[in-house]
Amino acid sequence: MTNKQKLAKENNKLWQEICLGLWGDKCLICGQSPITFHHFIIKSRNGLMIYDEQNGIPLCQKHHYIIHFSSSPSEVHRLVQIIREKKEPDWCKYIDHKEKIHKDSFKTIKWLKQENKRLRNLL
Repeated sequence: MTNKQKLAKENNKLWQEICLGLWGDKCLICGQSPITFHHFIIKSRNGLMIYDEQNGIPLCQKHHYIIHFSSSPSEVHRLVQIIREKKEPDWCKYIDHKEKIHKDSFKTIKWLKQENKRLRNLL
């Protein structure tokens, strides 16, 4: 594993810890455990949001799977709407603003180190 891969892995672990502290360990949709943290703005759409703690949504495996792999766009849309309704209006404004930014994930060592420092400061 390269240093870059190790740093990305560490950042992901820090991100999950921060999200757990902020959002809890229950699925935002159904209240079940265990959960995983879903990137509301998907990583491939905006790489700058990968470690943004506001972008982590606690979901059970079932709902996480539906959002990523459902063949029913209306079901995915329904779940996204439930998430938006359960979050604060300020969160929705923040996400809507960030969603307009289309950035590829560049993940340079410099950027990963900056994110690592920011995440550590949040803990």
